[in-house]
Amino acid sequence: MQRLFVMFPDRGPGIGLLWLRLCVAAALCTPGAQTGWLSALCLLAVAMLALGVLTPLAVVPATLCLYAQALPWPLVVLPLAMLALGPGAYSLDARLFGRRLLGRRPPPFG
Repeated sequence: MQRLFVMFPDRGPGIGLLWLRLCVAAALCTPGAQTGWLSALCLLAVAMLALGVLTPLAVVPATLCLYAQALPWPLVVLPLAMLALGPGAYSLDARLFGRRLLGRRPPPFG
């Protein structure tokens, strides 16, 4: 996952990416004529986007669900922006796959 994104921005850009994820998740919750498998796919995409877990994989079901709901095309292609920008620092992806500061360990028998 680290190779997909150069960095996980924090502060203002990170809050913007969090807002983008939450807005797409809210758009997936719109009531519509959804079948059983489509509503399950939307629920999975909403959970993954809200938490920021495996965001590049969550973009695929989110785009499919928005397309199936016959929403306007700017809203349908909005998840693709997340694919290009990444999840941001305020996500579980950043916690799991982000850069870490490595330090020296003290010797075991000091």
